[in-house]
Amino acid sequence: MGLSYANVQRMLIVVAVITTITAAVTREAFTTAWTAIALSSIVGFVWTVSNREATFKHLGINSYGFLNSLSFIIVTIIFAEWCMTMWGNDSRIETYGLSLVTIAIFWWSIEMMEPKPITDYD
Repeated sequence: MGLSYANVQRMLIVVAVITTITAAVTREAFTTAWTAIALSSIVGFVWTVSNREATFKHLGINSYGFLNSLSFIIVTIIFAEWCMTMWGNDSRIETYGLSLVTIAIFWWSIEMMEPKPITDYD
């Protein structure tokens, strides 16, 4: 079945406690933010893997979905590298973040404009 919602909530409470401890000990905003992001991502990944069947069904990840995801990643990397070459930006994190958002918006827009097949005949 997968992790229950109560277990996921417990893990997120642990993430909040560890993030608070990190904030109190280091007194650095970026370290605290990266700690929260990393631990929350791990919890999300664990939950996704534990509910793999439902997640894959909901996201439509099959052979078509895998190729779609792979091509999205490749296009994002190519766009980010092109932007860094074009404008001479050395900041990889910001460029990849902005490229991810830009390509995701284009990808979503194209997906919304595609016609959907009609399955029910009323």
